[in-house]
Amino acid sequence: MSIEALAMAGADYIECGIDLHDWETNQLPPPYLLVEKMSCSEAVRKYCNDDEVKANEEKVKEKMREWAKAVAAMNRTGSYPNKWMQK
Repeated sequence: MSIEALAMAGADYIECGIDLHDWETNQLPPPYLLVEKMSCSEAVRKYCNDDEVKANEEKVKEKMREWAKAVAAMNRTGSYPNKWMQK
């Protein structure tokens, strides 16, 4: 059992007989926590679909345009557009 699981269960490490010094020096991280060494551009090529990235960039640009128009309208009229006040 992991020390994290014991901590979440509220167990006392002293009562469980866990020596934290030995635990920290002898335990390797689980494989799923290990990170591959690669550059940012390599990671983008490996994990990102270029078409999806471009589509997302376009969505972000469109949202920014909408926001800028709303701010400009607010400055002209002195009031908030209803669209931006809805929860």
